[in-house]
Amino acid sequence: MKIAVIRRRYDPQAGGAERYAAYVVNELVERGHEVTVFAEKYDNIPELLTVVKVPRTVFPSLCKTNSFAKNVDKVLRRDDFDLVFALSRYKGADVYRQAEQVHAVWMPIYYPFLSRFNPRHSGILKLEKQVFNQDNTGCVITNSNLVRSQVVDLFGFDQDCVRVVRNGVDRNSFFPVVNDSEKAKLRAENNIGLDKDVLLFVAGNFKIKGLYEAIDSMAALPAEKREKVVLLIVGGDNPAPFIKAAKRAGVSENLIFAGKQSRMRDFYAMSDLLFYPSLYEPFANVCLEACTCGIPVLTTAQNGSSELIEHGENGFIVDRADEIDEMTKCLSIFIEAGTEDRIEFSQKAIKATDSYSWAGHVDTIEKLFEEIIEKKKK
Repeated sequence: MKIAVIRRRYDPQAGGAERYAAYVVNELVERGHEVTVFAEKYDNIPELLTVVKVPRTVFPSLCKTNSFAKNVDKVLRRDDFDLVFALSRYKGADVYRQAEQVHAVWMPIYYPFLSRFNPRHSGILKLEKQVFNQDNTGCVITNSNLVRSQVVDLFGFDQDCVRVVRNGVDRNSFFPVVNDSEKAKLRAENNIGLDKDVLLFVAGNFKIKGLYEAIDSMAALPAEKREKVVLLIVGGDNPAPFIKAAKRAGVSENLIFAGKQSRMRDFYAMSDLLFYPSLYEPFANVCLEACTCGIPVLTTAQNGSSELIEHGENGFIVDRADEIDEMTKCLSIFIEAGTEDRIEFSQKAIKATDSYSWAGHVDTIEKLFEEIIEKKKK
């Protein structure tokens, strides 16, 4: 297959979305497909990969997402390709992967009402509506049923043309603790006692992922339970406003800010529960990684990776991040759980990840591409 991949920024050494794009592209190339990437910004490109630069608008744009989508058409010759695969918002792809928040859903959750009149947001909303129009886009891939239902319900996209393709997980990087001594060693290195229940919070943006709500939920625990709990926070965001919030709530001594980390498996291994009350997220990979490491998860139904979780079996699900009382109840249940119950939580968390693999992810995408190309020939 000759495949055009649309991605505004393409850099295998950058963030998660860029690493995902690079992995899929490299895998498709290794499988013998001819792939050309169309990008506005790119770096660290392998020798055998063809990249076409998408021109930037000469005058600064109020909505860079919109201007990139328009500029792609200046350099993309569709007849040169069997299929166009968009990994950034783009009107006119055969297959578009929606990995970001659906902006029409995200706006009322996070932004004040008047923000929809901001040119940036109005531009994204307009483009999003065009993308989710079947006159413009052949098929949509989502990584959760949550986002699939949003695309179908909000935009009237044919449900048969919205496919859920689950994310994969690297089992060489993420796996359960080898034994109790490994956990003890990791805790000792981070000055955390084995008598503590470690709630792990991982995020690049603390506010969006619910750190304020996590602090409030922990603060609402009865004193005897709160004293047993440590909230271990990993990520490069500014901790200052959250330290203030913790001081106001009387739990500042329960927080440990570990900063940005590269050895994430160590932090899963030293933890007891991933506490991830995200405001809204298509699919949080940290939840998948945690479960693969045998760490149960407390998250919200607004996070697509809550589909990994069976409430009370391998973690907990609350409807929204502002349900502080419900999250506190879930924390209490877990803190009270005995050793056997926790082992069962852990085993069921691992079991929930059995079908998640990157090889299977690309297999599914490849088959979908073949199916769409065959339909185009008819």
